[in-house]
Amino acid sequence: MGIPQSLIEALRKRGLDVDYVIDVLASKLGLDPLDTARAHAELALVAFGEGLNFIDRGDVVQSSEKLYKAVEEAIKALAIAKNLDEAREALNKGRWTVSLLDNAASKLGDVAERAWAEAYFLHVNGFHEVRIGIDEVRRRVKYIAPLIEELKREVRVGT
Repeated sequence: MGIPQSLIEALRKRGLDVDYVIDVLASKLGLDPLDTARAHAELALVAFGEGLNFIDRGDVVQSSEKLYKAVEEAIKALAIAKNLDEAREALNKGRWTVSLLDNAASKLGDVAERAWAEAYFLHVNGFHEVRIGIDEVRRRVKYIAPLIEELKREVRVGT
């Protein structure tokens, strides 16, 4: 069962994202880490698909942000599934920081670290600054897709 769209919209009106709510619920309710990892993994898969669709439409801003979000959620999911210190710290804080994501990506290995670097580039240069073209976004998918495949294998979602 998914989260109703009306609830998602109500959260966004209050300035909250679904991933934030997942972290708060996990922290406050003591959710099973694997369930929390799967929730982040599902968000990653949806964002990745949306990012690819926005590339096909030539939308630099949205494709950049969705691909960034896919990598961010994939790193969270894998870090939680592997019980990294960064995941525990995020749980204690009730949120993830860029520093925690960066450190987790480095511990997850070369695939995650490269995907994170490329996604962060897209976040800054494609979403915030809008100083790249769609071909530059498209070129970075080859570094992000392997992380998504690793996520599917490790967290067992979307297979």
